[in-house]
Amino acid sequence: MIANANNSSDVPAIKVQHLTVSYGPVPALLDVSVEIPQGKLVGIIGPNGSGKSTLMKAMLGFIKPDVGTVDIFGTDVSQVKGRVAYVPQRGSVDWDFPITVREVAAMGRYSYRRWWSDLKKEDFRLADEALEKVRMSDFKDRQIGQLSGGQQQRVFMARALAQDADILLLDEPFAGVDAATERAILDVLKETKEAGKTVVVVHHDLGTAAEYFNLIILLKQRLFAFGTPREVLNQKLLSDVYEGNLKVFAELARQPSDDGEGA
Repeated sequence: MIANANNSSDVPAIKVQHLTVSYGPVPALLDVSVEIPQGKLVGIIGPNGSGKSTLMKAMLGFIKPDVGTVDIFGTDVSQVKGRVAYVPQRGSVDWDFPITVREVAAMGRYSYRRWWSDLKKEDFRLADEALEKVRMSDFKDRQIGQLSGGQQQRVFMARALAQDADILLLDEPFAGVDAATERAILDVLKETKEAGKTVVVVHHDLGTAAEYFNLIILLKQRLFAFGTPREVLNQKLLSDVYEGNLKVFAELARQPSDDGEGA
């Protein structure tokens, strides 16, 4: 783990202040402020086009906001290296690239090496451990394009785990995967959170949000709510954001109201 002066548990893992991002004349995010505490499993939900992926890219420092800041453990995101790992949407990856599953997982170790240096034996050992966690060890010599969609998602999970970052950001990791893969990914996310890491997930399924996450960000360009599943997933808020009457799932009533430890 990379050392940082701001390791106190009371420092937010991610602090977003007054974030506004536009694509040309179209605003994607408007004055979003949120503080994500350390060691939580956090979901970002909202309708299509609500700015979920844009918020995540801002947290990564991939896009420059019109206004506002993003801090990682009290340090501007532009100055942070290695503390945040990212799993992109599957559609943004070139699956025809001639690279094996093991090589993809090992890419997570490059942040610890000089650009001219080769990876070490230890790097590949950690990559192999990450593949074991996501149950992909038997496929390590396959080209990534030969895998199913769910298997490909697991491989990029392994790359992020091999990086051993303090924060893991995932953009729609459950989209288009089968039930077994979804459960395998969720198990890894929970284990990562229990190890003290902070996990933030862009998610589209309201039916599983209460089960999967400790805290939920409800977004539609603006921040509508941030809190426990019981606080966020209620009829009025969801109707306001999704512009219609949505069913509030019965299991939400059983979610804890104090600390949000549903996951």
